[in-house]
Amino acid sequence: MKKILSFLFILTLIACFVHTPTASAATLAPQAKTTITKDDGGGYYVETITETPQMSPFSVSPCSAIAATVDRTKHIEYYNSKNTLCWRYSLTGTFRYITGISAVCENSRAKLSLYNSTYTPYDEKHSHSGSTATGTIKMRRQTMVKSKTISITCSKNGTFS
Repeated sequence: MKKILSFLFILTLIACFVHTPTASAATLAPQAKTTITKDDGGGYYVETITETPQMSPFSVSPCSAIAATVDRTKHIEYYNSKNTLCWRYSLTGTFRYITGISAVCENSRAKLSLYNSTYTPYDEKHSHSGSTATGTIKMRRQTMVKSKTISITCSKNGTFS
C-alpha cells in the first residue's frame, strides 16, 4: 500500500511539471491598458502597459496558477500639439512571482525610438529592484529638456501596475 501511494505521489508530481501545452496556453494574446496625459505645451503622452505571455516550465504546467514568469512592457509615446508622434520609450521587466508568496523583477530593459528629428535624447536610465522596474527618459527639444519616469510593479498575487 505504501509503495502504491508513493508511486501515485511521484506520478502526480511528474504530471504537474511535465505537461504538454494546450492550444489555449500557446495562443495567449497580450492585454493592454492605456492612459493619456496632457502636456503643458499642447502635446500629450500616451502610456500603455502590455503583458506578453512567456513560455516557461511554470506557464505550461497545471501548477501555473501558483507560479509564473512573465514579461510586462510599458510604453510612453509623446505626441506634439499637431498630433504627430515624436518619440516612444519602452520599458520591459521580466517578473517571476509565486501567487501569495513573493514577486521579483529579474531583469529590465529599455528602448527609445525617435520619429521627429527636433527631439533628441538627453539622458536615459533604467533599473530593477525588488518587484519593480523603473525607467526615466529625458528628451531635449531646442533648449528645453523634459523628463518622464515610468515604472512597472508586480504584486505577490501577479497584479501589475
